[in-house]
This record gives sequence, C-alpha cells and structure tokens, in this order.
Amino acid sequence: MVNLETLTARSLRHYELGRLRMALRVAIVLLPIAAACLLEPVGREAALCCAVLLLLGSVWLRFRNRAGVESVTTGLLAGGIPLVALSLITRVDPGCATAGTLSFCTGFSLAVGAVAGAVVALRESGSITGNWPFTVAIAVLTAGLGCARLGLAGLVGVAVGIVVGRVSTRSATARGG
Repeated sequence: MVNLETLTARSLRHYELGRLRMALRVAIVLLPIAAACLLEPVGREAALCCAVLLLLGSVWLRFRNRAGVESVTTGLLAGGIPLVALSLITRVDPGCATAGTLSFCTGFSLAVGAVAGAVVALRESGSITGNWPFTVAIAVLTAGLGCARLGLAGLVGVAVGIVVGRVSTRSATARGG
C-alpha cells in the first residue's frame, strides 16, 4: 500500500516542477531578443544587465502566480514598443548614443515610453490585481534592452514615460473619457 504522505510529497514536487517549466518558457522569447541586443557593440554591458534582470524577474513572476504571468505578458508587449523604436532610432541617428539629456533622443524616449505606459494601462483596465508596478518594471527592463545604447538619459526617459503614460491613461479611462 502506498504511503499517503509520500504520495502527497511526490505530487507536490511534480506540481512545482510543472510551474517552474511553465515559468521558464519565457526564455524562449527573451533569449533571442537579448542575443540580438547583445550583438550591438555600444551599451552591451547595460543590455546584458537588463537581460539578466528581465529573465530572472520574468521567471519569478510567472512562477509566483497567474497575475504574474499576465504582468510579464503585458510588460513584454508594452516594453517591446520602445525596444523596437529605440533600436531603430539608434540606426537612423547614431548621434543619439552621445546626445545630452535635453535632446531629441531623450524626448523621443519619453514619448515612446508614454505610448508603452498607455498600453500597460489599457491592458490592465479589466484587471483588479494591482500588479502594475511589476508590469511597469518588466516593460522598463524590456525597453532597456533597446535603449541601453542611449545611455542613462534614454533609460530614465523611457521609464518616466512609461509611468506617466500609465498614470495618465489610467486616470483618463477612470473618468470615462
């Protein structure tokens, strides 16, 4: 006869292993994106830092609960907008990497971040989980892969833009307009 405690421990171990495997699936998406960003010679260290933090945070949130899975999905979707836009602008205007704080590139980072923040707010409008700080963090780290070449001003610009875009869109949708 099977011991119930042993059976319970074994089933719990398999359950946790299944949750970990589900959480690690995000690496299928993140590793190719991170590898493409790491091919750039400028800002490679910052992009690597963002990639490691993004992978660890995404796996942890997805392992944690279902709301974490939604936070990561929304954060990756919203952060993908500035990731692509800022990667393209560094191709079009290579001077953005050395531009000052008050430049077109920083303003563009703010604007693109605001669009990403609006995406975060609109995607969470049906949710009441309150995980928006995690979603914003994932979006900022995702965007950080693309704006690592723009320096600290670009990353801060995107982060501020995401927060401002999220707050303003959230308040506008709460008022009904």
